[in-house]
Amino acid sequence: MTRFLIYLFPAVADIVVASALFVCGNRLADAGLSKTIVATIFSTWAVVYIITNQLLAHVVTSRNAARWLIAANIMFVVTAGAFVLFPQIWMMFIVMGFLAVATAAFFMPFQVFMKSVEPDQHQGVVRSTALYTCSWSLGFACGPFIAGLLYQKMGWQWCHAFNAVLGLLTVVGICMLKHHAQHHHDEATSPHQAKEGVGEAINYHSFPDLAWLGWVAGGVGCLVIYMINGLMPSLGVDFHMPKSQVGLIVTVVYMTQGLMGLSFIRSKTWMYRALPVLGFAGLSLISMTVFYISLLPFWDAKFLFDIPQRTLLMCAAAVFYGLYSGSLFFSLVFHALVHPARSAKNVAINETLVGICGIVGPVLAGALADVFNNSAPFIVGGFLLIGIMIFQSAKLRALKIPQLQSGAKS
Repeated sequence: MTRFLIYLFPAVADIVVASALFVCGNRLADAGLSKTIVATIFSTWAVVYIITNQLLAHVVTSRNAARWLIAANIMFVVTAGAFVLFPQIWMMFIVMGFLAVATAAFFMPFQVFMKSVEPDQHQGVVRSTALYTCSWSLGFACGPFIAGLLYQKMGWQWCHAFNAVLGLLTVVGICMLKHHAQHHHDEATSPHQAKEGVGEAINYHSFPDLAWLGWVAGGVGCLVIYMINGLMPSLGVDFHMPKSQVGLIVTVVYMTQGLMGLSFIRSKTWMYRALPVLGFAGLSLISMTVFYISLLPFWDAKFLFDIPQRTLLMCAAAVFYGLYSGSLFFSLVFHALVHPARSAKNVAINETLVGICGIVGPVLAGALADVFNNSAPFIVGGFLLIGIMIFQSAKLRALKIPQLQSGAKS
């Protein structure tokens, strides 16, 4: 059972990444810079993340993945110190580039690492995908929340100090648990292990390869979630929201996303069916609508726990988007890993896609808000989501899914 502790690592890593992005974005917003420039800090991270992933695709293996994880966390510690030692605005962008290198050096090797830990090839893909989606999402949820509290009560420097401690603790944890990957790597080639896979209820290798559809749908979904992330620091300044409330809204998106991802741990075939996917996509449209409504001028009155109605509406919108994005990221990772011969290449494309959306999404949201108004990013996001919902539904309806053995249900 201790092998499941490895899924704590992506949670901790994303606390560090999300916290740093939150702090830097809010420092830029507090400095009075435009929404486009504020959003550019997210894009800076994404550009370097893409490039680093392409390089790592040629060198990361199941045998050296643990060493990459240790190196990445050491880099997390170094960058946390650099953010404090070099507080200038222009240095923030440079250090953010190094943080992106560390992020790529963690997440791509971890997906290789977690697959080597799972002892079977069929349900093991579903299980690891659900746990991974939950883990990194909860980490990204906790990062802005913790950073918002520390930023507001103690100052932004303490956010980075906290990240440095997390990085050091994770290095110790990886050193203690890395033996699980080698153990299951050796077992995977044994005759006993080969027999265990024969009786699986579903052999996903006979199902269509939908990695490409995951990239199309995931591209739009990721774009919109990065639009939300990139815009929130500026919205916080515009509506005089405390840092803790700005962090809370981002936290709710990823907290809901993580729990939604975990709920798919016993999934069978919904990822290949149009109706469930269509239902999840509909939740994203509700989210965009509620975000739009929350920006109307009559939501400033205080409500529950002295929190403005606007903040509560944004949290409600965040819940709806988290429900959608939980299904989206589960499908994205599942379709990338389920066909072993292409999984390494697919994971690299996944991470590149996330990076590209991280470049375009925040800048697009900032530019739309600067040129038009704060509502424009959510209107554009809604139309993009409608388009991909129609396209994805049409493609899935045309699929022919193999009959399930043993009467298994989706």
